[in-house]
Amino acid sequence: MAEAFSIRAAEPSDLRAMNALMHGSRAYQGEYYRIIEDYFVTADTLEHNAVFVADADGALLGFYSLVVEGEADLDLMFVSDAAQGSGVGRALFEHMKRTARAHGFGTVAIGSHPPSVGFYERMGAVRSGVLAPAAHVTWERPLLTLNVMES
Repeated sequence: MAEAFSIRAAEPSDLRAMNALMHGSRAYQGEYYRIIEDYFVTADTLEHNAVFVADADGALLGFYSLVVEGEADLDLMFVSDAAQGSGVGRALFEHMKRTARAHGFGTVAIGSHPPSVGFYERMGAVRSGVLAPAAHVTWERPLLTLNVMES
């Protein structure tokens, strides 16, 4: 599916597709949907975070949002269901690492969706704690740390 794609800075015209991808993700069906049900990528997100999309001829394949004010935090990372396993996630993750380094960060915090921990560990992140249940999220979430100066 995602043989040829590019990674570029997200634009306001991408917001609708980004939110549709995020809210339609199979990974967040059922109980996990509570994590994102009231969460949307907005123009404010684009202004304050480093947000990039994977694009194939105008089709959004995935995106990430890296908090770059204060401590580096991978706020969001999504790959479309159709592009899972195609290398889009790895490419976005490697791009995010370069972006974090370019902003002067040595590490990135990743509060992970529990089923995504394996992906982040394969990408080099290590478990560093847990995020306690909060508000409508009634379970602990794994906290990982990524050293972006390695590799």
